[in-house]
Amino acid sequence: MGDLVTGRPRIQDILPLSAFQEGLLFHSLFDPTDTDVYTVQWAFDLKGTLDTEALRAAAETVLRRHPNLRASFRQRKTGEPVQVIPTEVPLPWREFDLSARSREEAGREADRLVIEDRATRFDPARPPLLRFTLIRIAADLHRLVLINHHLILDGWSMPLFMRELFTLYTNRCDESALPRVAPYRDFLAHVASQDREAGREAWRAVLADLDGETLVAPGATRQGTAIPERVHAELSAEDTAALARQLRGRGLTLNTAVQGAWGILLSRLTGRDDVTFGATVSGRSPELAGAASMIGMLINTIPVRMRVVPSASLETGLQQLQYTQAQLLQHHHIGLSELHSMAGTKELFDTCIVFENYPVDPQSLDLTDAGLHVESMEVKDAAHYPLRLVAVPGERLRMWLDYRPDLFDQPTAERIMGWLLRLLEAVRVDPSRTVAATEMVDPAERALVMGEWNDTFTAVPDNTLPTLFEEQVTRTPDAVAIVFEGVELSYREVNERANRLARLLIEGGAGPERFVAVALPRSAELVIALLAVLKTGAAYVPIDPEYPADRIAYILADADPMCVITGLGAEGVLPADSARVLLDDPATREALDTRASGDLTDAERLASLHAGAPAYVIYTSGSTGRPKGVVVEHRGIVNRLLWMQDRFGLAADDRVLQKTPSGFDVSVWEFFWPLVVGAGLVVARPGGHRDPAYVAEVIAEQRVTTVHFVPSMLQVFLQEPA
Repeated sequence: MGDLVTGRPRIQDILPLSAFQEGLLFHSLFDPTDTDVYTVQWAFDLKGTLDTEALRAAAETVLRRHPNLRASFRQRKTGEPVQVIPTEVPLPWREFDLSARSREEAGREADRLVIEDRATRFDPARPPLLRFTLIRIAADLHRLVLINHHLILDGWSMPLFMRELFTLYTNRCDESALPRVAPYRDFLAHVASQDREAGREAWRAVLADLDGETLVAPGATRQGTAIPERVHAELSAEDTAALARQLRGRGLTLNTAVQGAWGILLSRLTGRDDVTFGATVSGRSPELAGAASMIGMLINTIPVRMRVVPSASLETGLQQLQYTQAQLLQHHHIGLSELHSMAGTKELFDTCIVFENYPVDPQSLDLTDAGLHVESMEVKDAAHYPLRLVAVPGERLRMWLDYRPDLFDQPTAERIMGWLLRLLEAVRVDPSRTVAATEMVDPAERALVMGEWNDTFTAVPDNTLPTLFEEQVTRTPDAVAIVFEGVELSYREVNERANRLARLLIEGGAGPERFVAVALPRSAELVIALLAVLKTGAAYVPIDPEYPADRIAYILADADPMCVITGLGAEGVLPADSARVLLDDPATREALDTRASGDLTDAERLASLHAGAPAYVIYTSGSTGRPKGVVVEHRGIVNRLLWMQDRFGLAADDRVLQKTPSGFDVSVWEFFWPLVVGAGLVVARPGGHRDPAYVAEVIAEQRVTTVHFVPSMLQVFLQEPA
């Protein structure tokens, strides 16, 4: 926009922008080449004999009567946006005569012209930001199209605008039939006169302790790339009346009910119990003379904060919501950008509610005296929000949900609207029920979620980890099973070493329903020891040698393993009274060399190994108290590994990096998933998981294809140059 040039004779006035206009202007200028969703279109099909010149004259008179409708939006040299009002500006008026065509063809062409007209952007710096198109479809049928930018007109103003237009047409531009114009500058002056500090203080109290924004489309761009699409809903006259009676008896308004239902819906969608959403307010204070009849942009969007308490009744939640909103009635003039600053966020919400409770005089569209009849009327408006709900009270409560098609599809929008209707029904039927007991989904949706979507049954063999591993050894005995520090071990070698150690452990009393602790640093020996324990039928209890001594002592005392598999280096780590199998002790090595290397049978075990036997015990961190041991059966881990293979499918040439400490549950699938499907297991050196450069080097050198990261470590890893 160019700099403002003052002193020009055609300039009648220079006005500031309202807070809402500033926001609209930002969105309109964000991308001048993209669709401007804040273009509003009204289309009227007029039946009868139309005097086109008289209608055009009426439109010109409306434009002359209201200076703010002639506004252009520019910037001072300081960057401050202002609206410049010229003394006069030509009325944009186009006419198309399609009456020579067939009614069907003329109708299609008229539809095309209407769509084309809406897609044509306004330049905020070139007034006026409205235009008329009159399409003659037949001698007795015309379509009048008014399109304007939301910068100059709000929804409340449109019926007033059309009443003036049609009254002037009927009365041949005689203005005596119209009320005195309430100047728009009076509204701006009224807003400027408000106690802004009192408003800020009220809003600070409302937004205090807000722990974040409420977003249904987090990460989405705030600027839509297409005109929103729409789904409609309507309550029956009986249900509308019953809802109104229920609310009236409790001192509640229909607007509160719609807002409350939307708040609960957002809570369910986002998982938050403290939600915010936008609400459009009229800005027409009863303290402002002529506010109800003023034509212009007076509305504002404010945040509505709702704390959703599952144990509270619907009525209690609505009463609290209504009370909070009532305290803010005098402070609706504060702009949204200022409220964002108060809350310390760039965004509070990405959904908005419009409750169209402005008065509409049915007589304003009565053109009987002029020999015309409004056969149909269509309004198209939108906003940039991913979801915008519009509610229109009346004999039947009508609602529509505008949704951005780049973020939501029509079935999803229809489901959301259905959930809203069921929440309103709950308010109508029994507002004393708790929020938690209020059902949002219908029986068909519940059956879909609980039945069809949850029908994940798959036949899983009732098997154990040792059996799956040994079956893989039979299939690929010479394939590389483990790689550690440049040394490769085949499936056959790993199996034989695990079998020898398992037999030694059985001689010491290891078997099903017993525990064996494993306190070894990450290594090939660690993996072999875990397999050996599982082959005995016992469950392994992982002990990270880097654990604090008191945690190790607690776990060993609580689990009471029959022994601890470790090495000579663990002398200062383990309690002195723990029974140990020292893998690097020469005596142990000699004993292992004399044990058979073939697979074990149940005849050799102390009891039969079955899928329901414990496979391992992992202790929680103890962050909320003492660590607790979680026992996992073979059946459970086998199901997990086979599911992973079904979903993610390791092949023979895949390699998994084992870098998670053995005391964390992620380590379990790192250890065993590749070994039961014939892939390779690359074991990181002790402490290597903390070194992004080392991890990157191992991944590259060993051709690792599968690796697990927690988000924080992944962020650091991705910054590693290697």
